[in-house]
Amino acid sequence: MILRGIVLLLSVFALSGMAQLPTASITVPSATLCTGKPIRFNSVTTNTPTSFSWSVTPAYNGTLTPNNSGTFIDYTFSNAGAYVIRLVVANTTGSAVATRTVVVTQAAQASFNASLVTQGYPSQLQLTNFSSGSFKNYWIFSDITPKDSSVNTVKSYSTSGNYTVNLVALGTGGCNDTLSYRFRIADSSGVTLPNIFSPNEDGVNDIFKPITAGLTALKLSIFNRYGNLVFFSDRLNGFWDGRTTSGEPCSPGVYFYVVEATGFDGKSYNLKNTLTLIR
Repeated sequence: MILRGIVLLLSVFALSGMAQLPTASITVPSATLCTGKPIRFNSVTTNTPTSFSWSVTPAYNGTLTPNNSGTFIDYTFSNAGAYVIRLVVANTTGSAVATRTVVVTQAAQASFNASLVTQGYPSQLQLTNFSSGSFKNYWIFSDITPKDSSVNTVKSYSTSGNYTVNLVALGTGGCNDTLSYRFRIADSSGVTLPNIFSPNEDGVNDIFKPITAGLTALKLSIFNRYGNLVFFSDRLNGFWDGRTTSGEPCSPGVYFYVVEATGFDGKSYNLKNTLTLIR
């Protein structure tokens, strides 16, 4: 009788050890959480949950990836504020609920416009700052060490090469943002011209446009086979759309072009050749 009682008691202990309610808690990656970047919330559990279900309240202020049924979620908050992260875990014996309230800070957003004043070198890069949500900004240039804390600035370049400029926008609580711009200053000018185009408005090869680098002036003249001028442009980014200066579509066939250009390096171009228009 005593032996039977001991066996029964051990059986109860074994069954209770095999089937226990799960527990769960939620961890956050840092004390400061920022908008605009994925934040990973992990679960810490016991007693082997077999299912997970996450939710964020309010749910319309962000994006959850990849789904809400894993051991963690990555959530990108769109707006600052207080949010409740909720996790439900379950196994064969039942379920448990964990919640975590977090405060999200609005991140700064770096934004700027960059424009080279001239082609080639020497040249100046004009930088106009359009950042928002920042209390301070500074520029970092790849060719010099000092940072420039001006709101807008102009950077001079005296040699050709590949360059990078970064704008760092400092936000509250370390919620910063960085935007990069890479560009090349050419060491010589150049002009390349295609010999065929099809202005049929299909979005492919619809215009005849010189491919240029480092030009300071460009004139483009188009003549028909009778030598009559059908198109002229004196703009650096000028192109022909297959129409006359009065807007009439030109007939398919062979045309002649003359390109006169000047490079920043003093090189002159006077190019003449044929061009085939296909419709």
